[in-house]
Amino acid sequence: MMGLCVAVVVGAAAGMTMRRCLVRWEPRLLPLLCALGTGWVWWRFGGSGYAVPLCITTWWFAALSAVDLQRRRLPNVLTVPGAIVVTIALVLTGSAGALLGGALLFAIYLVVHLLAPAAFGAGDVKLAWSVGSIACVGGGEGWAIAALSAPVATAVVGSVAAAFGHRRARIAHGPSMCGATLLASAASLA
Repeated sequence: MMGLCVAVVVGAAAGMTMRRCLVRWEPRLLPLLCALGTGWVWWRFGGSGYAVPLCITTWWFAALSAVDLQRRRLPNVLTVPGAIVVTIALVLTGSAGALLGGALLFAIYLVVHLLAPAAFGAGDVKLAWSVGSIACVGGGEGWAIAALSAPVATAVVGSVAAAFGHRRARIAHGPSMCGATLLASAASLA
C-alpha cells in the first residue's frame, strides 16, 4: 500500500513537472492523469522490470492525452521525440521487430488521413508509429487489440456525445490510442 501511495505521488509530481514544460498547451489534466496512470502501473506491475518503462510510457501518454483533450491537437514536440525514443529503445532492447507493427499502423493511419482528413489528424498519424510499435512488443495479438480498440473507443465517445446533442463535437483520438496501447501492452506482459 505504501508503494502505491508513493507511486501516485511520484506520478503527480511528474505530471506537474511536465505541465510546466508544456505551459504553451496548458494541459491541466496532466498531474491527475499521471498520478492515476502511475498508481495503476505500480499496483499492477510494482517490483517487476516492467514497472519503470510502463510508468515512463504512462507519463508520456498522459501528456499526449491531456494536450489532445484540451487543444484537440497532438503537437510535434510530443509525438516526434517520442517516436525517436521508442524506436531507439526497441532497437537497443532487441525488440526491433516491433517496429513493423509501428510501420503498419502508421501506414493505415496515413492512408485514412489522406482519404478522409477529418477522420484522423496528422498528430494521430505521427503517434501511430509509436503506439503501433509499443503494442507490438507483446506480439501481434496486443497490436491487434490496440489497433482495433482505439477507433472503437473514439467512436463510442463520439456516439455518446452525439446522443447528448453534440453532433459536431470534435473528439480527441489520441487518448483512445494511448489508453488502448497501454492496456494492450499491460495485458500482453501479464
